Amino acid sequence: ERAKFLYSAGFFLTVSPESMMTVAKHAAETGKYYMINLAAPFICQLFKDPLMELFPYVDFIFGNESEARAFAQVQGWEVEDTKVIAVKLAALPKASGTHKR
Repeated sequence: ERAKFLYSAGFFLTVSPESMMTVAKHAAETGKYYMINLAAPFICQLFKDPLMELFPYVDFIFGNESEARAFAQVQGWEVEDTKVIAVKLAALPKASGTHKR
């Protein structure tokens, strides 16, 4: 309860997206920061729906170039430039206005 930053690896989407959503909602409701990493291109591709359900609660997103490009491709963003992808990721809707992404 005293933590201000909550972090989860994207790989956890493969076993318990419900747990991630519980933690993410808790963070939004209590003014904490919720952070995830994209983990691997296959997470963006095979777990798109639970990832996108989680995104409104995510304050910080970590990913390398291949993960960012896989995310963009799955979203139908016709862009390869990781700087542009980062801006588009940051602009995705958020459930809470407490923290900017």
